[in-house]
Amino acid sequence: VVSTRDADCTVITAHSFSTSINNLGFPCLREPRGLFTLPTSGSLLQAPQWPIECEVIKEQIQHIEWVPPNLEPFYQFTGNEKAPEIVGEEKGTVVYHINPAKGTCFTCARVGGTRGRVRSPAVTLEGPEDTTLLFESRFESGNLQKAVRVGPYDYELTLQTDLYTSKHTQWFYFRVRNMRKDILYRFTIVNLMKPKSLYSMGMKPLLYSERDAQTDGIGWRREGADICYYRCSSKEKQATYCLTWTVHFPHDRDTCYFAHSYPYTYSDLQRYLLAMTNDTVYSQYCKLRALCQSLAGNTVYLLTITSPSKNRDEAAAKKAVVLSARVHPGETSGSWVMRGFLDFILSNAPDAQLLRELFIFKVVPMLNPDGVIVGNYRCSLAGRDLNRNYMTILKESFPCIWHTRAMIKR
Repeated sequence: VVSTRDADCTVITAHSFSTSINNLGFPCLREPRGLFTLPTSGSLLQAPQWPIECEVIKEQIQHIEWVPPNLEPFYQFTGNEKAPEIVGEEKGTVVYHINPAKGTCFTCARVGGTRGRVRSPAVTLEGPEDTTLLFESRFESGNLQKAVRVGPYDYELTLQTDLYTSKHTQWFYFRVRNMRKDILYRFTIVNLMKPKSLYSMGMKPLLYSERDAQTDGIGWRREGADICYYRCSSKEKQATYCLTWTVHFPHDRDTCYFAHSYPYTYSDLQRYLLAMTNDTVYSQYCKLRALCQSLAGNTVYLLTITSPSKNRDEAAAKKAVVLSARVHPGETSGSWVMRGFLDFILSNAPDAQLLRELFIFKVVPMLNPDGVIVGNYRCSLAGRDLNRNYMTILKESFPCIWHTRAMIKR
């Protein structure tokens, strides 16, 4: 099994699924059994299903793909970085606030989340000279629950915990508008829960400018200065940590995004799979099926990749390799590693052709689509870490894990 976590890929062992192939036709791929049927390729793009209590904006968020021409440097610490004390909404002004999910467990889901009109959780600007930033996070994989203005250009940010839990805050992804170009802004996330972070080792937050993307073809890049990750001086029993940074936005009144890591949403995956299924060359050795439906009714996809076998003996000799990604929604780098693997294994590279001749690859590119959609960091909508439930017998609570394990056993 190959599992992608963060940017690492850990190879454990390749196992044969089955030696019984009496019912197989040749030459063909070994078909996955007992799976759901996918719609035609033209309707592969299915709108994400959200928990009924989630507010979702109708706007579809997409970003261009861009690789910086040079390696991006780590932040160089000066020793003079500020660690601001938390001010809070008692002395600050709440400029963005979405209500946390009600209830203690998932009940049902629908496309677009909650019914009815989607309200605006951001403040209303008093005029063209109002410099208050306008925040938004109610889109796919977005995460920001509250923003408090504690200075003319300083903001304290509170992340949403994983749905139906009271913890797991690390992933952030939100939009900002109404900025000014020559102003130094400070952002401080005040409810992180990990005592250690790569931000203490020089990592910078990611920034995306829509204007830069449209005019210069520039996408996500690492930005920020005066970066500090430190323990908050709060009265809460559970220790929390703060991440603070300053930034100059590249343009006036732009639309920008911040993220913990390069976003890769459920819709991004569907677009990639749609392009794959429309490729006549790929279809010769790649089959797409639905492994199961998630708690919210989102499709968990399964790819079977191998070269057609010439005879039964050749098919029986093939070992199987299982790969999966995004059991933890916030580990978006896993999706990029998975995409790199798929680009390679489906290519005409001699090594890729040899691997397809020797092995059958079973690929689950997104194990936890519900968590990815709602912007969780670690859990599914069951409020549990799927990576700690591979031995579960609760099919209804953990369908993605249960069906993956059943597929491996077959």
